[in-house]
Amino acid sequence: MNRHNMLSSRQNDTIKFVCKLRDRTKRNRYRMFLIEGCRELGRAIRCDISIDTVFFCRDFIKSEEQEDVLSASEDAGISMCEVSRDVFEKISNRDNCDGLIGLANFWNTSVELAKGKNLSFVLVAEGIEKPGNLGALMRSAESAGVDFLILCNPVTDIFNPNVVRASQGAVFSTNIIVTDNKSSYDLLKKNNVNLFATTPGVDDIYFNENFTPNCAILVGAEHSGLSDFWLKKDDTKKISLPQSGVCDSLNVNDAAVVVLYEVLRQRILSQKR
Repeated sequence: MNRHNMLSSRQNDTIKFVCKLRDRTKRNRYRMFLIEGCRELGRAIRCDISIDTVFFCRDFIKSEEQEDVLSASEDAGISMCEVSRDVFEKISNRDNCDGLIGLANFWNTSVELAKGKNLSFVLVAEGIEKPGNLGALMRSAESAGVDFLILCNPVTDIFNPNVVRASQGAVFSTNIIVTDNKSSYDLLKKNNVNLFATTPGVDDIYFNENFTPNCAILVGAEHSGLSDFWLKKDDTKKISLPQSGVCDSLNVNDAAVVVLYEVLRQRILSQKR
């Protein structure tokens, strides 16, 4: 690849700006975030995410995969900035960094994304707090083939570096809407989507339901579950997962993935008939 001038000062204004983006308020202000890691950055490039700059450090570039991502960044016309080991360690958010960080722009996550789009299979997650769970939900949604992942009142933003990492790049390839409960509900009802709320303590088991028509699977916050906004709706069907142990609930992603794959199973079978 082409030779670049190396940035070696921790006090450089660009480096200071990059460090600011660890804070959510700064991310929201500048509408920019960081993509750290070879796998994540590579997937962002393949998904045509708007990336302003790629920062890289040769001291950490050890594999052919990393070299491929560097080349792909240049081929995509992204500005390249080589930095010293000391500078990279300052901007890195990981203990075992791999020498690649992208400075990227936010994209649209409003309900307008769904206009004219298919909404036959939707995952709705309310009030998700932990970055690991949010990233895992993105991976599960993408793997199961949902049309949209709708995040209602999330505590953690999708551009949090820990969410990006936990998603393993699924944040870039999943259709994600971030909104409030009412806007989500209105969107789903307008598109004739059946609502299925996962909640413990109800008699209706998830695998007894018919998920082949348009459906949205609803999961709630880690500690409190779904709010009454969803659970008290007359047109929301409450479903549960059978449990035989002393625990009365599962991790939010575990519960989601079980039901998502039942939806997928039913639809695969219906296509074979």
